[in-house]
Amino acid sequence: MQMLKWFVGALALLAVACGEVSETSTPVIRDGEGLLELPLVSTSAGRSYKLVGATFAITGPQNATITDTSAESVSLPLMAGTYTIQMNGEWHVERTDAPGVTVPVTLVSPNPMSFTLGEGETRPVRFLFKVPEDGTANVGIGVDTGGWISGTIDFEPRYQPVPSDPQDVFAELGEKSISFVISFESATVTRSAEYGRKQAQVQTSPVTVQLGGPVPAAVLQRFVAPLQGRTMNFLMESYPSYAELIGSIRLENMEQNVRFELDPQNLVLGVDAEGYPLLQSVPFTGLAIFSAGPSPTIYGAVDDGTFAPR
Repeated sequence: MQMLKWFVGALALLAVACGEVSETSTPVIRDGEGLLELPLVSTSAGRSYKLVGATFAITGPQNATITDTSAESVSLPLMAGTYTIQMNGEWHVERTDAPGVTVPVTLVSPNPMSFTLGEGETRPVRFLFKVPEDGTANVGIGVDTGGWISGTIDFEPRYQPVPSDPQDVFAELGEKSISFVISFESATVTRSAEYGRKQAQVQTSPVTVQLGGPVPAAVLQRFVAPLQGRTMNFLMESYPSYAELIGSIRLENMEQNVRFELDPQNLVLGVDAEGYPLLQSVPFTGLAIFSAGPSPTIYGAVDDGTFAPR
């Protein structure tokens, strides 16, 4: 067994509308509203980290913006519905005990990102960051080990005999492009040798799935939500000078008959000194498949894909 030495930070980042909102204020939730939570500071391993310099724009039933990110936490009531949130500005992450010292992070979440807010619901929306292991300290925002798979999907035209078919979850995705990320906080790698070839089997922890907006509410509720917290495993096999993924990448909820499948067509890994697949971040292209219950399946081409199993 080999634990992967990468770190993920998950920080809830939301926007404040209609003027200043005090971090100590108690929000009043009215009929038809839900509550967005905005913690801008996260503590891990006894150290605190803060997002600095970001601005945010929320678009949906209500539009909201925030330019002041000096507070540690803000809560904001918004009308229930489907929203997108865009992180802008020259943002960076700092340790609160070392102001001005930037922590190196990679944003892997779609930006803008889609989310839904139900009436009476409290909803944190998290932008996910990945941070390589630091030589002297475990750095990050909510430090864990893990990796991610991301890219952009260009969906094929959507043909359906009944345009208003309520069972077609993906009716509005035809000929659209969306970004996605499947992120996991930790993973375990098992090495083996089969038939003279060396293999690496990766088993992930529960995943977080995010889509870049605007994304229809039906897709978020009936497709994305059932996939949260599921796990994945994938197998890589080495050849003399390279390694490749065996089969497709599949994330599914069999109980609800929901499946997100990626079939990479151009995913080539290196091999390490012992001849095993090298767990590195590599680009790929390929095919994406979305299916959800009785809804017709939809297909799309993956561009700008990143496979980062570590």
